Amino acid sequence: MTLYAIGNNPMNYAWGSSPLLSDLLGIEEPEYPIAEQWFGTHPTAPAKVLDSTGGNLADRYGQLGYLVKFLAAANPLSIQAHPTKELAERQFLNHHPSYSDANHKPELIVAITDFRALCGFRPVAEMQGDLEELAKSNAGFTPLAEVFALGGYQAAMQWVYESDPELILTLVANAAVLGRKRDRLIEQLFQLYGQDLGILVSVFMNLVALSPGEGLYLPAGNIHAYLEGLGVEVMASSDNVLRGGLTSKTVDVRELLRVLDYSELAEPKIAVKKLSQGIWEYPTAAEDFKVYRVEPSSSVMLMDLDLPNTGIVVCTQGELTISTSKDETLTIGRGKAAFMADARLFSVTGNGTGFIALG
Repeated sequence: MTLYAIGNNPMNYAWGSSPLLSDLLGIEEPEYPIAEQWFGTHPTAPAKVLDSTGGNLADRYGQLGYLVKFLAAANPLSIQAHPTKELAERQFLNHHPSYSDANHKPELIVAITDFRALCGFRPVAEMQGDLEELAKSNAGFTPLAEVFALGGYQAAMQWVYESDPELILTLVANAAVLGRKRDRLIEQLFQLYGQDLGILVSVFMNLVALSPGEGLYLPAGNIHAYLEGLGVEVMASSDNVLRGGLTSKTVDVRELLRVLDYSELAEPKIAVKKLSQGIWEYPTAAEDFKVYRVEPSSSVMLMDLDLPNTGIVVCTQGELTISTSKDETLTIGRGKAAFMADARLFSVTGNGTGFIALG
């Protein structure tokens, strides 16, 4: 049998939203923050197979090249980026402390609730205008505006991380010139992280609001930080994260600056593609996975879809029934997941919303 119900224990991280994640999973809300639930074979938290045989998915099937998560954030995550596969292989081989494995970590996040994030560097002209406004408000920002005008994001990032953290106090005092949304975010980050230079880095990044069903793709080198909301995240199976602030975890500014893509990102959101009634694709450049949203109903049945290798299905609303060409059938409800493999085709029926990651 290669159609399994799978599950896992929620991960306890300080930034997590226990109300959002416990509601999705249908469990009692704990007194401590829970942030993620992983469905995959990554050794940090391999998924459990929920049948009479039991065990974890890695032992029952083997290693997968991708990982699916529910992610619920109440507070901002760290400013971060991920390396290319080539760099990860080299640095892991060299025992670099910031690399826990030899894989890259391209990511896709799709919003289940309203979701806010910082993603990619802002259009250069827009950023230059904001830095000039800051410089007019306080001369302490004049050097940064000049550095950015001459050397772009790479030079500006280096300048920020060599700055005195006292500059963050000046930023907080003058953030109103950046508009209400930026001002509120800077105040929130300051309350959480004090004089963290990552707060100034946040000004360089696109502030993105996702409605349910919208997504972001985060390839190697993309600077990002999730702010709040509930989503489904799909990524290559890796835990390589280079952090640059807004966290109590290890920060590696030198390696972060090395891996960043310093080009502007004019449109962070993915252009979701409707394939047919009841199924949408989230196109990305990732070779490790493909992701689809499915919404079957009494009048829409998704029949005989190709299963090239393996798949993980998560249900976020209602109920989904997965059937394979090997005459296996499994029904999962909201907050539940399934794994499928070794079949040529699969079908999805029921009445609900789910996401399918194929790897």
